Amino acid sequence: MSENILEVSEATKVFGGLRAVNGVTFSVRRGEMLGIAGPNGSGKSTLFNLITSVPFGPTSGEIRFKGERVDRWPAHRIARAGLLRTFQKDAEFPDLSANETLAVCATYNAQLSRTAALEKAEAALATVKFGHGRSRLPSRYLSVYEKKQLMIASALVSDPALLMLDEPASGLTKPEIEQLDDLLVAINRSGVTVLLIEHVLSLLLSVSERLIVLNQGKVLAEGKPVDVVGNPEVITAYLGGRTS
Repeated sequence: MSENILEVSEATKVFGGLRAVNGVTFSVRRGEMLGIAGPNGSGKSTLFNLITSVPFGPTSGEIRFKGERVDRWPAHRIARAGLLRTFQKDAEFPDLSANETLAVCATYNAQLSRTAALEKAEAALATVKFGHGRSRLPSRYLSVYEKKQLMIASALVSDPALLMLDEPASGLTKPEIEQLDDLLVAINRSGVTVLLIEHVLSLLLSVSERLIVLNQGKVLAEGKPVDVVGNPEVITAYLGGRTS
């Protein structure tokens, strides 16, 4: 069995004359937490789209998950194979409770019965430490952090082998980011490989074993987080040439 759970080779996405992702190559080892950083517009979320085929796959390049080429698979097949993602924007069903939302996700992705789906929902909410007594409220009444917990749980309910998180700390307070840090570490230690896009560098540096920085659709730097953030090219990309 390969050490790598995900292998991305020369992934490219072209929109007209724009190469939003331009020949990106990297791999994710089984069990690791790999961080992805980069300035706004660097291609991070587009890269997630290519990997999951939500809402589109790559123009060219190859993506292999657990050894199988998946870049021409439909999104539902990729998800059911164990590659799940979240999005920058919370997308809960406002009239459904957390329990009901997760039951819908489990029924569709894991193709479970209603009873089994509700049991999965309860287990996923426990994993993300969802507040006692809050799981039956309509989702419109949940706090920002609770909606983040719900979004992560909506992926966990389908038993991902690889969980891809797109800026989960967006809009959170410092204490909530600290809670999220603990949650991500716990998820990773449970055996789930994690690929994390994040603008909150303190969180990214705290949880990532390796760090990739994208800029203008290309990999600018890759390596240990402490080395990558000290890279002069990375500093220039983030600060526009101001290094002091």
